[in-house]
Amino acid sequence: MVKLIASLFLLAVVAQAYGDFKCSLEVPEITKDWIDMKDGCIKGMRHQIQEEINASYQYLAMAAYFSRDTVNRPGFAEHFFKAAREEREHGSKLVEYLSMRGQLTEGVSDLITVPTVAKQEWTDGASALQDALDLEIKVTKSIRKLIQTCEGKPYNHYHLVDYLTGVYLEEQLHGQRELAGKLTTLKKMLSSHGELGEFLFDKNME
Repeated sequence: MVKLIASLFLLAVVAQAYGDFKCSLEVPEITKDWIDMKDGCIKGMRHQIQEEINASYQYLAMAAYFSRDTVNRPGFAEHFFKAAREEREHGSKLVEYLSMRGQLTEGVSDLITVPTVAKQEWTDGASALQDALDLEIKVTKSIRKLIQTCEGKPYNHYHLVDYLTGVYLEEQLHGQRELAGKLTTLKKMLSSHGELGEFLFDKNME
């Protein structure tokens, strides 16, 4: 701790003596041939990043609702917190991909817009799962549209299309099936046991 404080003090002294630290080296001129993504595909990628962030915020709203002491459904809350983390990670991976392809040298400030969550309350767990399924369907359609854009003429970004198909689309399809199954089970329990059915379902929520 003492060494850290001493280092910070030394840095402050140097900064005061020499002013702001700025890199004075000129950016070297190198070939740009390796940066070959086209505008249509880049625009689609940026749109998909926003879609993933939008979904993450919506799942956070769901998790916050079911975490309320007046609602108290910890199983639902944990499920939606996990979903929010996954969507945020999806967006981060797409940002990393754009960086790998040399596409984040400019225009970064408007890459992500903080979304406004339209819905913040639900009548029951079934309505929340239905909204989650609808949200996943929307994201899946967006990914498919992005794939069609990037694999069609004149782009043919085979590597990106393979990445989106093998990683993102695969996970989306499994996620949709899982949500559809959970929703079916919960509706059966609600029809036979009412609110007790939702309580029991929440206890076994994964």
